[in-house]
Amino acid sequence: MRFTIGIGSSLLVLWLAYAVWPFFTVYRLASAVEARDVAEINELVDIPALRKSLAVQIARTYLRITGAGRPGSTFEQFAIGIGTSVADPLVAKLISPSALLGLLQNGQPSGVFSDHVPPIEGLSSKALGNVWQAYANSELGIARFFVVVPFDKRLGEIFRLGFCLTGWKWKLCSTELPEQLQLRLAQELGLAAV
Repeated sequence: MRFTIGIGSSLLVLWLAYAVWPFFTVYRLASAVEARDVAEINELVDIPALRKSLAVQIARTYLRITGAGRPGSTFEQFAIGIGTSVADPLVAKLISPSALLGLLQNGQPSGVFSDHVPPIEGLSSKALGNVWQAYANSELGIARFFVVVPFDKRLGEIFRLGFCLTGWKWKLCSTELPEQLQLRLAQELGLAAV
């Protein structure tokens, strides 16, 4: 009986540690964004994975606003594959250190837009809320973790940040941008393609 309780207690402690672990990275990233610490941000971001995530998102949004392809169709998948290569120069600007900082901080990546874009609330300790609000707006899977910021905004005004467990470290590997930012980036892609 003691053996079973010991194993059960150990498993519970391990599960709790696993459930809390990614929040340390989220708060470290929020602190780095607030402090404008580009070196720390680069350490906490999986740049190739984030680059791919942004390219697919921008290409998919561009197809949606131009009316090309039905969602989920084979043509759409093919067009997204081509669109990601077309979006690559824009995405390269987006993931430069200063632009990535601006994107995460207020949705205004420096040097990306051809005109002024209104700021939106991005990643900060205020946007995460307290620990319980951050937990309530998160989703934990096996080697994957998602958190929504700001916690108090409606669906079209939020960032959904995805973290992946890479080399025993949680790193930002994807982000679903707020709708207005997706549309603005897709328009910028259209301007660049012309």
